[in-house]
Amino acid sequence: MNTTYEWLYDNYAEPQLNEIFANEEKTLKELIEKMNLSTEERIRLSDTVVALRLHWGAEVFALGVQMGARLVSMKL
Repeated sequence: MNTTYEWLYDNYAEPQLNEIFANEEKTLKELIEKMNLSTEERIRLSDTVVALRLHWGAEVFALGVQMGARLVSMKL
């Protein structure tokens, strides 16, 4: 990743995503408790959700940077 994009992600996107994820953690824990899962299954489900969050967060950020660059190039 470009160092500028990395800085933007670390200093802008990640703190906001962490705030969103904190609210989702409660929901995820409640869901896992309602499901009759073994400890291993609970860990696997939680790890999968966290991995998807990280992937989606990076993808959304990259799309936002691309859109921003296109808008700037149009000189709006």
